[in-house]
Amino acid sequence: MAKAPAKKDEKKPEAEVEGEGEQPKKKSKLPLIIGLVVLLAAGGGATWFFVFKGKGEGEQAAQQQAKPQPPKPPVFVPLDAFTVNLSAEQNEQYLQVAATLKVLDQSAADAAKQYMPEVRHRTLTLLSSKKPSQIATAEGRERLAEEMRQTANNIILAAAGKPVKPVLLDVPKTGEEAPAETKPEEAKPQEGMAPAADATAAAPAAAPADAAQAAPAAAPAAAPAAPKPATTLSKAAADDPVQSVFFTSFIIQ
Repeated sequence: MAKAPAKKDEKKPEAEVEGEGEQPKKKSKLPLIIGLVVLLAAGGGATWFFVFKGKGEGEQAAQQQAKPQPPKPPVFVPLDAFTVNLSAEQNEQYLQVAATLKVLDQSAADAAKQYMPEVRHRTLTLLSSKKPSQIATAEGRERLAEEMRQTANNIILAAAGKPVKPVLLDVPKTGEEAPAETKPEEAKPQEGMAPAADATAAAPAAAPADAAQAAPAAAPAAAPAAPKPATTLSKAAADDPVQSVFFTSFIIQ
């Protein structure tokens, strides 16, 4: 009997076997793309939030600054009543007055209360130096109030180590010019009239020497008085501790 041909070992080539074992695994790029999109969206949202939030806060602050701020409530420090003898003019008279200080803020009020003995002493000295005629009118009382304000103001300034200011009641008006000097207009001949004759031709003959000596010499013309500059009553500066003085009682007897 014929023998069956021997079966050959069916083996795959090594190249094919190795190729099957070393096939690279393909990874999907979709999760990476999604992650990048999410990161970009988150970064853009954060940037938009901070930019527009800062812009909104800036606009809100600008609007608040543009709005008129309500004025600060006033702070008052009352002074005890004063009774002083005025400077005598004809008869002895005395003054009974009560006043209140309007100060810049609470710290100025505390300083005024702390130095109240000195404020009262200086105020008594000031009041007793006045004559009745100086403070009898409304204008005189306003000037007295301003002088009291500057006196108390300097006490508080000196206590804070700041330079004091000279007491000055009359200050020049701002934005007002002195009136210009007017010059006399030269005489002009009226229409229809002949010009005046020459002065030398119309002058009479010279008087005798004796008559010229007897005539008194003409007095020199007085120089015009210089106009006084316009003034107004001084006022407190914006940073003065004492802003005003108000009289709540004012009696001269």
